[in-house]
Amino acid sequence: MEYDYDVIVVGSGAGGATFAASCAAAGKSVLLLERGNPYPADLAAHDEKAMLIDKRPYDDREVDVNGHARRLYMGGILGGGTSLYGGALLRPSEQDFQPGRYYGERIPRSIWDWPISYQELEPYYTEAERMFGVAGRSDDDFAPLARPSGGFPGVPLPLHPLNERLMAANRSKGLRPFQLPLAIDSSRCLRCGACAGYVCPTGARQSSAQLVESSIRRGQSLQVQTHVEVERLFREPGTGATIISVLNRTTGARQQYRARRYAIAAGALGSSLLLLRSGFEHPLIGRNYMMHLGAIVVGIYPKATRAESTFVKQVGFPDFYFGTRRFPHKMGVVQSLGVPGPLMAAKFSPFVPPAVRQFLRERVLPLLGLIEDLPNPANRVTLGPDGQPRLHHRYSRYDLVRRKHMKPQLARILRRSGAMYFLSWRRHSHDHVAHQCGTLRFGRNPSHAVLDRDCRMFANPDVFVVDGSFLPTSLGIGPGLTIIANALRVANTVVGEL
Repeated sequence: MEYDYDVIVVGSGAGGATFAASCAAAGKSVLLLERGNPYPADLAAHDEKAMLIDKRPYDDREVDVNGHARRLYMGGILGGGTSLYGGALLRPSEQDFQPGRYYGERIPRSIWDWPISYQELEPYYTEAERMFGVAGRSDDDFAPLARPSGGFPGVPLPLHPLNERLMAANRSKGLRPFQLPLAIDSSRCLRCGACAGYVCPTGARQSSAQLVESSIRRGQSLQVQTHVEVERLFREPGTGATIISVLNRTTGARQQYRARRYAIAAGALGSSLLLLRSGFEHPLIGRNYMMHLGAIVVGIYPKATRAESTFVKQVGFPDFYFGTRRFPHKMGVVQSLGVPGPLMAAKFSPFVPPAVRQFLRERVLPLLGLIEDLPNPANRVTLGPDGQPRLHHRYSRYDLVRRKHMKPQLARILRRSGAMYFLSWRRHSHDHVAHQCGTLRFGRNPSHAVLDRDCRMFANPDVFVVDGSFLPTSLGIGPGLTIIANALRVANTVVGEL
């Protein structure tokens, strides 16, 4: 049978581009298809309006979210979310791979244990950290999170004075702050106040697009098509081979390709939409959509901190990952955030006078506590009658209760470093879809999972899924490093088969 490529990959984010580069490095012919464009050359690096208000580098689709049309903050250029993320790449706890120990009857027994162990994924975490140049301090105490046994490959940025104070004040109270592992090359970093949500102007913040560009420069057999929509996968009559149909969004031309293997990595939203359009009928496709619930507290200091004008997303706390003595429920990691720019600050607090907003921006530091939201089959991605994407998502009462218990811990951390007043929000944004995952989970049994332990579809052995869709639970950290490591693991399986 004639094949156009060994492997076709749909989506160039953390999982897709990593998988594509890994297969190309092993000598396989690879076609990478990306719905978005390359980075637009006319987009100024620190243009807050273009980046975050007009959302030019973000996905251009409107999604029906709980009955309201929205444009989401999802990566919409080559590199996907890794072209716009904050660079934090953490290893989870080994115990994250046995979620039944902490959630019991709150989750189905079929996902009490992941189909793979942390130890199976560990060497791929090491490779992922090397590929993305993750910089951290190996002598920090990350427990219960795992850390590299051989240390981090990169050199971390110097701490901002406010973060030094934050860490010292909380260590004296028995907490264990650590310097966030970041995929940022300190020798090229400008330490911009505008980082997360923006394209990096120097390429210091490693993205999966850089993996693709490096592969092409080395002359490996990796081709990239951007601004194309993968419409569907289907079986070729007679041969039974899997064919992919692609629409060029610029010209309207359609093309079909045949590959030996396919890797779907269009995100928890896009990957499930593609499989639904392709006619796959597994009852779990699109279900159990998860995105972390954020507990955000902003500390206000009596004097200017200069946190608004430089890079301050540097500190993490693992102390409340599995709850507190009085509230022994799993929550997640705590980390500092950058200060919102003037326009985003106005979006979040439109009734505050501009002069007051600027006064506060010069005196604040935000902290984020991640809450590991649980899978719920009612939270799902579907296709509307017109073929448009629909997303239904609600956080559970248990998620909201855990956020409520996390917020006082964040305020205490900030108070110890000198903050005197605190702001927080009860509502959450439906535009900011942090760490989407779960819509095509893997497992041991096709009655409980869409994918097998190698992330191969039970319904089609030619098709693998390598984005965050495979996750049966959302972890208490950002899933980026786990997605990258798993893509390397699956690529190793596919290359071995080919």
